[in-house]
Amino acid sequence: MASPAKHKRRKPSLLFRLVKVLYILLVILSMMVVVSYAAFQLLVKPPQVEGQVVFTPDPETSTPVDPSADPAASANPGSTPLVLTRREGVYTCLLVGVADMGGSDTIMLGTFDTNNKTASLVSIPRDTLVLRGSYNSKINATYSSGGVELVRQTVSDMLGIPIDFYVSINLKAFQAIVDEIGGVWFDVPVDMDYEDPYQNLYIHIKAGYQKLNGQQAVGVVRCRSCYPSADIGRVQTQRNFLAALVSQTITLSNVTKVTSLINIFNTYMESDMPLDTMIYFATQAVGMDLETSLDSATLPGEWISPYYELDDQGVLELVNSMGIYEEEMPMDVLNIRHP
Repeated sequence: MASPAKHKRRKPSLLFRLVKVLYILLVILSMMVVVSYAAFQLLVKPPQVEGQVVFTPDPETSTPVDPSADPAASANPGSTPLVLTRREGVYTCLLVGVADMGGSDTIMLGTFDTNNKTASLVSIPRDTLVLRGSYNSKINATYSSGGVELVRQTVSDMLGIPIDFYVSINLKAFQAIVDEIGGVWFDVPVDMDYEDPYQNLYIHIKAGYQKLNGQQAVGVVRCRSCYPSADIGRVQTQRNFLAALVSQTITLSNVTKVTSLINIFNTYMESDMPLDTMIYFATQAVGMDLETSLDSATLPGEWISPYYELDDQGVLELVNSMGIYEEEMPMDVLNIRHP
């Protein structure tokens, strides 16, 4: 009896083998991504900052102490240090925008709460009255005499806030970034018509929602005389534009432009923030909606020519709302200048 014929096995087609290889490669790549991300999370640590800040109140401005509560402190007013505890995961950064003509055109103080995924951005009007040496001065002049470090020290002393990092950026960066991403959609709040040939500044932009190119963007963030309240109106526009710029830059459509954007930052930006810290903050900011998680404000005060004079109580309430300390910060910590 003849044995049944053996069935010949068909060789897998070339397409089948190719799909199988691609599938295996995808599995391997996926595993590598997961492992790399896990390792990255372990290696990139939050920056270390001092957990406590010690203040020595000025005896001339500190609040009197009740003798029955603390006889030793009342005998030596201002000699008892005040210790405030910083909230874990909350960091501060000073943003200084520098124009080519010298001086700081923009000063902002930012905070980032990495635990609650919230942030704040406070504008400091450039005409804010401060003490520079033994003379009254506008805060933007501190950059000309002492650079970003003097601005940093002045802001820190004035508000009683430790500044962990600083970022100094030339306003040309706005123009370069906006042009690189193809423009920024922004609601210009007022008609802007201003010319200053000395600064090569020509601003002619109608109010309304529109796409701005780089040169127009610089005009929008620099124009002071376009508002009845001068710098107060401008700083609000600056904060709004900065939020629009960030949200429209960090998109999938700009992934291919990462290298060029990094080059722009390297050209126009200076900072004492280490690269691993930048990466850490970037990972913590993933998924944040700036429209709901970013609070913005201007230091409260009043324009009394030629200075912008701060409102002590309003500033104290604003600083406490930023959540930098575990405790409520007392008025003694502020160092606000008045004529």
